[in-house]
Amino acid sequence: MKYLLELENVSKKYKRFSLKDISFSVSPGVITGFVGINGAGKSTTIKIIADLIKKDNGVLRFFGEERKSKYTNELIGYVMDSSYFYEKQTLKSIKNTISGTYRNWNENDYQRYLDLFLLDESQKVEELSKGMKMKYALALALSHNARLLIMDEPTSGLDPLIRSQIISVLKEFIADGTRSVLFSTHITSDLEKVAKNIIFIHDGKIVFNEALSNISSLHKKIIGTDFMTLEDCIIDFIEYMKRGNGI
Repeated sequence: MKYLLELENVSKKYKRFSLKDISFSVSPGVITGFVGINGAGKSTTIKIIADLIKKDNGVLRFFGEERKSKYTNELIGYVMDSSYFYEKQTLKSIKNTISGTYRNWNENDYQRYLDLFLLDESQKVEELSKGMKMKYALALALSHNARLLIMDEPTSGLDPLIRSQIISVLKEFIADGTRSVLFSTHITSDLEKVAKNIIFIHDGKIVFNEALSNISSLHKKIIGTDFMTLEDCIIDFIEYMKRGNGI
């Protein structure tokens, strides 16, 4: 199988935080959830993939190749957690600029997403709600025939109706089995509806990488008090198992 995205021992060191030998792959035809608490390393990993920050070590492969060409970049769509559009520009002006950078821009797809999301090209970015900005970013990302969609917290802070609409679009995007989504979020209920694989990162390390269908049988939920750390919960769980209580 030719993976659309591969990370092999990718690391990045900061003064107070480090990514530690991150390795995972994204297969065609699936939505992969990338989860973890705030500060776990999700956004740092996504920014390395998007080439917004440089990794210290490790290998990234896109569609089996280590070096991203201009053509490879055109096969990747990005939807980040914040809007990077100039607030005074209209949606049409932004589209005119962005569409000119892609050889495979599909105006019919773009107009279809505008209609689906009820977006008006004459509006300025500053007139849009957070949910509308996210839907506009998604419309742009899906209108140049991308095969890999990278999303960093796309549904954070959005109401359930908008989140449901975005999830439906993602299901449609991967339906032909050749395209994939890496979906970073901490809203696990969204992933339960759409993801096939789940990657869990904590403190800059991958804790597990499993099919969603396997997680309930391989991992258990531990409930502690508000004052318990993750380490406290793990210690309590080990003591519970030592007493022969089982799972």
